[in-house]
Amino acid sequence: MCLEKRWPAGGPEWAAVGVLLRDGKTLLIKRVQRAGDPWSGQVAFPGGRWKPGEDLLGTAVREVQEEVGVTPRGLVGVLEPHSPRNAPWLKVVPFIFTEWEGEVAPNPREVAEARWVSKAELSEEEWISGYAFVHRDWVIWGLTYRILKRLIDCGIL
Repeated sequence: MCLEKRWPAGGPEWAAVGVLLRDGKTLLIKRVQRAGDPWSGQVAFPGGRWKPGEDLLGTAVREVQEEVGVTPRGLVGVLEPHSPRNAPWLKVVPFIFTEWEGEVAPNPREVAEARWVSKAELSEEEWISGYAFVHRDWVIWGLTYRILKRLIDCGIL
């Protein structure tokens, strides 16, 4: 089964991303360039690290609000945790949402650009680091590629 209805509580080695789905598309962001950020300038789902006092659902909601200005609702489930290859100790849980309050408005301190992307708009290509999707001028690789691949394989996207 692809979607789970339960998720871990969170902790210092946990993070969450929000996968927003609308009309067969998902929202992806391109992170701003920032010194000291290992994922600076990369394409991602809105999300980030767990903070004390919240569960992972709270992390996903907070990070989506901070990065793209909407409040997720309509949780349909979560995917299994994934880990970035450059931080294998970090476990990232993708939360899948089909509803939210507000209009997407990227926070310019964190997000350079946001796009709604469908499966049909992605081309899969082989890269030096493995496989990646390409969407116009974006290369989507690493953890984001693996989460997108899982969404496609599960028939969610």
